[in-house]
Amino acid sequence: MKNDLTLLYIHAGKLPKGWTAFHKEQLDKLPYPIIDLYDEEKINYERIYEQLLIGCKKATTKYIAVIEDDTLYPPEHFLHRPADDEFSYNQHRWALFGWGVPTYNWRNRVSNCSLIAPRELAIEALEERFAKHPDGWNYVGELGRWRIDRKLGVTPRKLAEWHSKVGVIQINHDEGTEALQKKHWKDLGPMRAFDIPYWGRAEDLIKKFR
Repeated sequence: MKNDLTLLYIHAGKLPKGWTAFHKEQLDKLPYPIIDLYDEEKINYERIYEQLLIGCKKATTKYIAVIEDDTLYPPEHFLHRPADDEFSYNQHRWALFGWGVPTYNWRNRVSNCSLIAPRELAIEALEERFAKHPDGWNYVGELGRWRIDRKLGVTPRKLAEWHSKVGVIQINHDEGTEALQKKHWKDLGPMRAFDIPYWGRAEDLIKKFR
């Protein structure tokens, strides 16, 4: 399984140096090839999908997984393999805000940072989006979300949700793409914790981001 997956590392190189070093330590533990999609101009969601398409075309493996510079992944996350006709998202994803009382929080929301997908399917879907809207997308959202496909007028594709035993950790911060993050207006999800298996205490982990 190590030879059939490529990690597409989408980032803008704007996060704290200490965090970047810690994040690299986690990535170095993984036995998969990584394509670095550094993009200092990553300022909107459409740009992220442009980078995703570039990465998919550079890769040669059957599957790709998105990794982002503000997200930590347990090794087991990358053992999942989706069906050939579906985009899969790991829904065991804790958010950790860079402001307020350090608290892991969870809500059932699909995120591009946890995508694992067949590479050819991703190319097909992304190329259709850009061909359909060469002057820009009116709506932006994850691959496989039927509401987004409908609004963009593209072919509906399957989306599958799954849960790893150990969760993914996504840091919400001032350099994030989402406006609610930048303004610190984002609410905690309904499930919350101060300490979780594998990653430890939220207050200790967020210190690595400062």
